[in-house]
Amino acid sequence: MANRSSSSSSLPGAVKAQPPAIRRLRFFSYLLPCVVLGLALAAAWYFWERERQEIEQALQVEFDARVRETTSLFRERMLAYEQALRATHGLFATSDKVQRGDFQSFVANLRIQNHPGLQGMGFALIVAPDERERHIAMVRSQGFPAYTVQAPGDSGASTSALYFEPTGSSFLSTLGTDYFAEPSRRPAMEAARDSGGIAVSNKVKLPEEDAAQVQAGYRMYLPVYKNGTPHATVAERRANISGWIYAAFSMDGLMDNILGERANITVEVYDGAGQGDDQLIDTYSDRVGGESAVKLFYATQQVEVGGYGWTLTARSLPNFTTAIAISKLQLVARLGAAASAMLALLTWVLLRRRLRALSAAEHLRSAKEHAEAASRAKSQFLAVASHDLRQPIQALSLFVATLQAMAGRPQIPGTEVSHIAQRLQLALNGLGRLLNGLFDLSRLDSGTVDVARRPVEVAGLLAELNNAFAGPAGAKGLGFKVRAPRGLWVDTDPLVLARVLSNLAANAVRYTDKGRILVGCRPRGNLLEFQVFDTGIGIADDERARIFGEFYQVPDVAREREHGLGLGLAIVSRSVPLLGGEIRVRSTPGKGSVFSVTLPRAAAPAAAEPGAAHAAGHFTGSVLVVDDDPVVRESMQRLLGEWGHQVRVAATLGEAINAAAEQADSLELVLTDYHLGHGVTGPEIVEAVERRLGRQVSAVIITGDTSAETVAEAARNGLRLLYKPVEPRVLAALMKSIQ
Repeated sequence: MANRSSSSSSLPGAVKAQPPAIRRLRFFSYLLPCVVLGLALAAAWYFWERERQEIEQALQVEFDARVRETTSLFRERMLAYEQALRATHGLFATSDKVQRGDFQSFVANLRIQNHPGLQGMGFALIVAPDERERHIAMVRSQGFPAYTVQAPGDSGASTSALYFEPTGSSFLSTLGTDYFAEPSRRPAMEAARDSGGIAVSNKVKLPEEDAAQVQAGYRMYLPVYKNGTPHATVAERRANISGWIYAAFSMDGLMDNILGERANITVEVYDGAGQGDDQLIDTYSDRVGGESAVKLFYATQQVEVGGYGWTLTARSLPNFTTAIAISKLQLVARLGAAASAMLALLTWVLLRRRLRALSAAEHLRSAKEHAEAASRAKSQFLAVASHDLRQPIQALSLFVATLQAMAGRPQIPGTEVSHIAQRLQLALNGLGRLLNGLFDLSRLDSGTVDVARRPVEVAGLLAELNNAFAGPAGAKGLGFKVRAPRGLWVDTDPLVLARVLSNLAANAVRYTDKGRILVGCRPRGNLLEFQVFDTGIGIADDERARIFGEFYQVPDVAREREHGLGLGLAIVSRSVPLLGGEIRVRSTPGKGSVFSVTLPRAAAPAAAEPGAAHAAGHFTGSVLVVDDDPVVRESMQRLLGEWGHQVRVAATLGEAINAAAEQADSLELVLTDYHLGHGVTGPEIVEAVERRLGRQVSAVIITGDTSAETVAEAARNGLRLLYKPVEPRVLAALMKSIQ
């Protein structure tokens, strides 16, 4: 029997670790693409940042140019206003009395509508106190009956807004207004008077045609002196001034024209040199898009016209960047990300391809090693199996020769014949155990073992084990004890589990010379743990990995055929996983071993109703034996006849049908080989017999074929299987169970 290991592993054949080269390559197949991706993204970010800086520099140049352009246009518009004002001044220089019609015609020729922001040209007359009444009467006679001039102030004279073109309702509301009396206008009018040049007023409110609409604007003044009078000095200018011509312009109209509908910057215009909230005139930007300003680029310019200054603060709008740069930056970012991802993916693909190649090579090498190991194991297996098969056959042939020699003697002692018969039986038993073990291994390896798991009471199972091994253990002077708490049920196939425990118990009895053997079961949560303790020879550490091999036995232990063949633990190691369990071993050389089998625990089934099961009994019908081997037919006929059965035999399908017809009323059981002559199979024999009888009969297939196809066909047809060689006691138990 196989030796036992002190390892706590469940079964031999642990997964072999991969070679270091493959493990390293597998690790790098994940790490290196990430590193490549990180480096590629870093490079992409570097180029993106460089592109961003270059774009920002280009945008700064573009922004500065746009600011310079805006400031230049601002100055040009102011110069155009000044030129229009000086042209109008020429009208007054050529005439002592400029009539309303003359002024209207001249301003119309100036085409002030071509000067964005310029609302009109006007003339404010200085009215002396002694001329006031006559002047009012004259203007009223020209169609302005509500015209009046305010009473003179501290200066001793009044001013009157006399002309304004183009004429509109807004002019009528200001006709006759004394602008010189207003604080916002007077400083500019005085500065123009005293300097003889252009002067711009503080911020004023300019009425629109709709009186409810008022906007911020400015007045640009140029003094008009009496013709032919000197005005070289300030005193002469003050003494000889007759009035002012002025240009009214709107800052909104001016800036809207400068920025245009495609504006991508916003300009804040401040009154004067400061940038306080109270000095802010307005913020001018793209009114179509409605975008708020976001400070990306910033610049400030000072503009001075006619002794008056403005501060222009320019900021870029979001579309200033979007229109030029965003698409390019997005393209760089997307190309960089895509290139990084593709490079990382390419790295991963190449590494995985290399890994697959190495894995395939390692798989081939491992497969070659396994094939060579399997070939060596097969050769060793066949050598050992051949030896173990030849031993009982040799004994059988010698005893048969002895019997043949004794047959010529006139008298043969009965004791001698009985002794030879016992030896023949021992040889046959050894041969049968070996063949059964080999067939069991073959079925386990081919996956053809049917496992029917159901709740099984542990106490009854261990009681049967005690009945089987208490005697052999006692014969060696060993104690054999079974312990199992009542009420424990295990989810298993009772036949397979009984074979596992029997092999473990037999192993313990075989390798224990003194002491005791204990078989027990205890719950482990949802599991049950079966344990077989012994005080035997134990296990050496260097034997642990080989105990589940076929034909392996403890070194230095006599190989007696009746003491085992070295197949038990090989069968156990393959059977336990079929039950959903696990086997572990603990052992100390010279002190003993413990085998543990862990299986799923089951709930106790409901009690069977009376009459639900029936006791097996001996049937009285006849038996049909079908086999193409005459020796097997004869031996089976004689054995069943000795057991009291009526037996008919057949070698072919036709003979089987005829034999069934002859005992149509009494036939109850068909025992047939699987492979018969001319390609006929056992299931076909059973089907033909039942068709001939017109009813079903019990049938058992006896075969040495353990293939999955044979098992599946028998299961489909509801047939029982027995594997050759069949022990008489097994056949008797089966016959007893058939009614």
